[in-house]
Amino acid sequence: MSSSNFLLFSLTLLIIILSPTPYFTSASLEEANALLKWKASLQIPKNSLLSSWIPFPLNSSASVPCSSWFGVVCNADGSIQKLNLTSFGLMGTLHRFSFSLLHNLTHFNLSLNNLYGPIPPEVRHLSKLVYLDVSLNKFSGVIPPEIGNLHQLTILSLYSNNISGPIPIELGNLKSLTHLVVYKNQLSGSIPSSLGNLTSLNLLNLYQNQLSGPIPVELENLKSLVELDVTENQLTGSIHSSLGNLTSLNLLNLYQNQLSGPIPVELGNLKSLTDLEVSINQLSGCIPSSFGNLTSLNFLYLDQNQLSGPIPPELGNIMSLVDHVVPCRPSLGNFTYLVVYYNQLSGSIPSSLGDLTNLNALYLDHNQLSGPIPIELGNSKTLTHLLVYNNQLSGSIPSSLANLSNLQWLTLDPKGVWEDEKYIPLELGFCELLEVLDLSKNRLNGSIPRSIGQWEQIHYLNLSNNKLSEKIPSEIGKLVHLTELDLSHNFLTKEIPSEISKFAEFAKIGSFSQ
Repeated sequence: MSSSNFLLFSLTLLIIILSPTPYFTSASLEEANALLKWKASLQIPKNSLLSSWIPFPLNSSASVPCSSWFGVVCNADGSIQKLNLTSFGLMGTLHRFSFSLLHNLTHFNLSLNNLYGPIPPEVRHLSKLVYLDVSLNKFSGVIPPEIGNLHQLTILSLYSNNISGPIPIELGNLKSLTHLVVYKNQLSGSIPSSLGNLTSLNLLNLYQNQLSGPIPVELENLKSLVELDVTENQLTGSIHSSLGNLTSLNLLNLYQNQLSGPIPVELGNLKSLTDLEVSINQLSGCIPSSFGNLTSLNFLYLDQNQLSGPIPPELGNIMSLVDHVVPCRPSLGNFTYLVVYYNQLSGSIPSSLGDLTNLNALYLDHNQLSGPIPIELGNSKTLTHLLVYNNQLSGSIPSSLANLSNLQWLTLDPKGVWEDEKYIPLELGFCELLEVLDLSKNRLNGSIPRSIGQWEQIHYLNLSNNKLSEKIPSEIGKLVHLTELDLSHNFLTKEIPSEISKFAEFAKIGSFSQ
């Protein structure tokens, strides 16, 4: 062989030796067979993606799981590293799943299937696991404490199952965890204080369970927390002022529990907060004026508590502060929902609420608010819902409300007595998107304005129990979407326009005197 041919042969041989060839080690063959055994225990729909998992000869040189088994990813050694079987339509259990043989798994995703039964304690063998998602299944039993041994875990998602029992204190060992998502289960017992050790945690979602006891003060250590949601549980005790130290929080949802005591003023330190919901508790005391500092706030739900005192005028600063800090981007003021109904709030409605020019919904009903409706509310041109009924308001209906061209719901009927003579402002006809208008029991005088014919989207109109007089305008026939009409208990003339006949099935027109 010539030297040149020998050199070419040597280079070719070297390339063949160094080139990666698809092969199975005995270990990876074991892993593949383990998956096939688990597959055999499952009910799998026809045309399932799992049909790609087929047996192969022992002497096969093709890396079948790594190259052709859908949802399977292998590492450089041919060992199965990731299983992503989300939404495969699988039905069955994990009893036949060989955790010990698949110990190289780093990602295990079984979400959106019909898997049931317990999560086996053998999950402890997956010591390299970084991502575990079994959400949206029908798993039952308890959260295995052995999950606390998976020290590399960053994502633990178990939501929307039938898992019961306590949250294991061992989960506090998962120092790398960023997401703990276990909502919509049947978990009971207290929130473990050991969760305060999870200093890398971004999301803690425990809502819609049966958790009881206090919110652990140790949660103050979770400085990286962005979302804390414990709604719809049975938590008791107070809201700790130390939650005000979690300055990365975007969302703090505590509603529908049995929390009591005041709302801590320290929550006003949460400058990144966009959503604060503490409705349906037993909170008392005043609304903190420090909430005026929450310049990123979109939603503030304080309803159905026992809050008292005035609505802080500082709430009106939320928009103006943003405009002041970032004058070139006023759209950042996105405070859109202010909901404080069913409390014991008193005093007047602050005129500063008119500065909230991106407000969509203002729910102030069922309180003890007094004084007039501020004309400044007419500046909130994005307002779609304005509910101030069952208060002790006085004065007239501001004509400035006609500026609310996006208004869909307007209810003003009072609990107290209006002393001033009031009329339905003609300008309300400009609120052409109105769907619900309730001005009952307002002692309104004068006639029903013809401009009501512009409310073409309205389906509920209640003007009952007032002092309205004269004829019902024929323009009422233009309200083609109307499904409920109540004009009873007024001083309207008995001359009923023919146009109203189309509403005969549901309309309440008489009596015509009080």
